Amino acid sequence: MGRLVWSVREGQLEAPEIFGGYRSASPVLEPRLGDVLHLPDGSGPWLVVDWAVADRVDPSGNVLVVERSP
Repeated sequence: MGRLVWSVREGQLEAPEIFGGYRSASPVLEPRLGDVLHLPDGSGPWLVVDWAVADRVDPSGNVLVVERSP
């Protein structure tokens, strides 16, 4: 699993969280802009459009911004 814990938000960094505690399925690669994700709750596909990293252990500051993927 990825090393960072992410707060996933839809549309913008300040949006309400849609999923907390997300970790990448890859043990070495974190999500990148343009990646398509399916969240563990079964939702998706989501397109990663922005991100912010604050602290490796504080998911509230590590944010993935996503939009619905066509």
